[in-house]
Amino acid sequence: MAYFNQGAGAKAPDFNMSENNTIYNVTSDPTTIEGFANRPCANSFASGNYQPPTLEELRALRKFMGWSQNDVAKIVGVSFNPDKGSTTVRRWETASDKKDSREIPYAAWRLLLIHAGVVSI
Repeated sequence: MAYFNQGAGAKAPDFNMSENNTIYNVTSDPTTIEGFANRPCANSFASGNYQPPTLEELRALRKFMGWSQNDVAKIVGVSFNPDKGSTTVRRWETASDKKDSREIPYAAWRLLLIHAGVVSI
């Protein structure tokens, strides 16, 4: 597992793990599973280097995996309407300056990453 922050070449906290973790600066939307794994939003919450995904990262993962908003809702266990999609997922994908915007909870995001094969348990 890799950890990330703004300091190029910095090492992540040890957390009693034996691996050395490289930290990357990432600026573009990911286009591969490895691309998602090399982002701050793929870090574990306990690492201290986790950053919530941007709405672009959530959309990119959804698009990369071929998931609809309803698919995402089914995976993480939130409500959806087969004809209209999921209000919850739509709010996660709304720009943060809009009043309906909501940050995706860490557990829901992590479950999507696990389901996509980006991270493991």
